Amino acid sequence: MTLSVLVCTYRRPETLARCLAALEIQTTKPDEVLLTVRDIDAETRAYLEGRPADTLRLRVITVREPGLVAARNAGLAACRTDLLALTDDDAAPRPDWIERILHHFAADPQVGGVGGRDQCFTGGVPQTATRDLVGKMLWTGKPVGNHHLGRGGPRPVDLLKGVNMSYRTEALHPIGFDRRLRGSGSQACEDLSISRAVANSGWTLIYDPAVLVDHYEATRDEPRHYAAQLLSDRAGYSDAVYNQTVATWDGRSILQRLAALVYFFVIGTRAVPGLLQAMRFTPSLGRTAWVRFGIAQRARAEAYWTLSRHPASASGRFGETAR
Repeated sequence: MTLSVLVCTYRRPETLARCLAALEIQTTKPDEVLLTVRDIDAETRAYLEGRPADTLRLRVITVREPGLVAARNAGLAACRTDLLALTDDDAAPRPDWIERILHHFAADPQVGGVGGRDQCFTGGVPQTATRDLVGKMLWTGKPVGNHHLGRGGPRPVDLLKGVNMSYRTEALHPIGFDRRLRGSGSQACEDLSISRAVANSGWTLIYDPAVLVDHYEATRDEPRHYAAQLLSDRAGYSDAVYNQTVATWDGRSILQRLAALVYFFVIGTRAVPGLLQAMRFTPSLGRTAWVRFGIAQRARAEAYWTLSRHPASASGRFGETAR
């Protein structure tokens, strides 16, 4: 099988250099490295012009539309290999990364996606915590990640993480990355969306902690919305809730969708509170807890409206652009 690696980068030449150096020393070399670069990214283009020659078959793809979904789709459209492995420009795959990916796809033709652990570093120190529960979708519609904490052997999962995931291109091409998602930067939950779409198409997803990348999480322009906290970016928070709703809706039964509607309005999570979680965090966050509740419920309502107008089955090869 042939394999391309897709890296989407934006104004981080130092971390990109580390990523490409890691791909250069793979025990099994990629057939091609697809690098998407924004048309306004002068820093990355300057780095590429002065980059020393190596053995990587690097193809640069210019992207004019902002957002990770557009960049992923540009890379997918350019891919001509059997497999497409994806990682981020702030990650460094371990030397046997591609070799292990190929092993899983060769072992079972029903495997449509393979992911692994991203060993995260904080101040240069690796995280040591581990979890058994990784990459699952609960009956409530709540996704459980923990890909960076996974331990044990390979097993089937419900979802993969964008910094370390790979797919058969025959599984990706009919689907594409979901253009219904909102945002103009990293676009939260794009990885959740594509992994669920591949699984909903009948493919098996495998998570193997030994398929490993080192993840030196770079500073982002937009904040992350993983926990209960004061809101510094209301529009970004709304987009994150909206995207999670869209990403987890398709492929679920009527009963599962009803359970999600009730769960997220009545209970919710730390990051996306329902009524009970808003009351729980009122002592620590005050009015902000209810502001978060209001924004979250409105974003979910907007997502349900989008889903009613643009279901996945009618969204076309690369989805319907969210407006």
